Amino acid sequence: MGGLLSSSLVNSKHIVNNVTQFVIGGKRKRVETESDEEINKVIDLALHTPKRKKLVTTAQYIYQTLYEEGKNSDLTVEALGHQFHLHRIYLCQSPYFASMFGGAWLEYDKKYVVIDIIDPQITIDSLKIVFGSLYNDEITLNPTEIVPILASATMFQLDSIIDKCREVMIETINPKSAMLYYNAACQYADKKLQETCMQWFLVNLMTFYYYGSLCYLRTIPIPLMTRLVANPDLFVVQTEFSLYVMLKFWMYMHVHPDLTSDPSIKDINTFYSSRTDENPYLLTKQGEDFILAFQGLRVHNLISHHMDVEAVQRDNIIPRSWLNPAVLKQWKIMLKVNQNEDKGPSGELVDELFLSKSLRCGRILNEKDRHMWRWTGFHYGMDLLMVTDGASLSIKRNHRPEFEQLLSFQTVRRLAIRVTVATLNEQRQMLFRQTTGIKSVSLSKTEELQLMTFDKDITFPLIISANILFTSPEDVVTQDAVTQTTH
Repeated sequence: MGGLLSSSLVNSKHIVNNVTQFVIGGKRKRVETESDEEINKVIDLALHTPKRKKLVTTAQYIYQTLYEEGKNSDLTVEALGHQFHLHRIYLCQSPYFASMFGGAWLEYDKKYVVIDIIDPQITIDSLKIVFGSLYNDEITLNPTEIVPILASATMFQLDSIIDKCREVMIETINPKSAMLYYNAACQYADKKLQETCMQWFLVNLMTFYYYGSLCYLRTIPIPLMTRLVANPDLFVVQTEFSLYVMLKFWMYMHVHPDLTSDPSIKDINTFYSSRTDENPYLLTKQGEDFILAFQGLRVHNLISHHMDVEAVQRDNIIPRSWLNPAVLKQWKIMLKVNQNEDKGPSGELVDELFLSKSLRCGRILNEKDRHMWRWTGFHYGMDLLMVTDGASLSIKRNHRPEFEQLLSFQTVRRLAIRVTVATLNEQRQMLFRQTTGIKSVSLSKTEELQLMTFDKDITFPLIISANILFTSPEDVVTQDAVTQTTH
């Protein structure tokens, strides 16, 4: 035992000597570390950099003592039958209360104020959150309860809370919340939120509602559907006829509000085609409310396939006064193309004209692979193919010799086109968007032209939306003409 202890003391002494030699020895080699000068710089920087620390307990004390306990309250506010023991100095953060206490209202010097709440969206819980936020530097916003909070913040003119509500709503817009948020945006005149909701609906109207439950489709009110159908940026899946069919289903669900499950397509078609009334459905008392929505259809693009024309006639929804002029105009354009008088749109078309006249069509590509397709219908002798290899998108003027008698004889044909591709996240929000913009292109027979190289971040499924104009619109206006007119 003694020998072991003696040995330990010797070893300890040896270690101490080594350390001493390392620290004070002038001739011994030092370990390669940062220089003393560099270390001192780091230390000085640490000592002279102010550190801002939040005293969380202060905010908690104010909220707990003054708001929740109502200590030293100098004003009681009654709303929705509930009493809030509050403080004028905190309430003055709200322009609503600042005006009240400024002498313009009868209640300016009262200690008990009754507020008449007429907005049904406002709840006691939302008032508690909004009033509590005046005593704290943070607010908790639950997306499932956010509309009442937005309503309360709007009433009391609390712009900072309105901004935070908008941020949360934009982050959480999805199939379950989109209509609720859109209605709130309209009610409280929030243009940014309304525009965000509109963009969500433009992408999802046909990609989700149309291919989902028809009961979901019924939730879209007439004014909103009217705006969506008329919008040139609507993501149309397949062609304009698909949009017509969706409207037909949507109208059926509205006039049958008691249906709790999706009807069969056969039942819907029979409902329209078996009517004994010869008047088009939109001209009946039951259908007149839907006229504006159907007027957003581009009838000239609705009658480009004989089966589509037969279906439209059989349904007897659209008045013939809409169809006949479109048919006559189509025939006139076809003759001009056939006689080589129209080789397609030329010059710089005004964007609004292109977007209002062009064919709206689209497709969903589920996998990153090679795809080739065409959108059905008569396109004035242009057999236009869309081609993608998963990394780019091209168009090709298909001109196979065996079908030459059905195709345009013109060596070169012009067209205007805009293609937009998009991917969505789990909430069906636009995760990525890429567009070609409006392009004027010329295609020789069998020529293929690349329109877009996909961004490296693009993912699948991929939604493709296209606007295509094959001929010169009769009321063609160029950008130069608009410029001359405005000057």
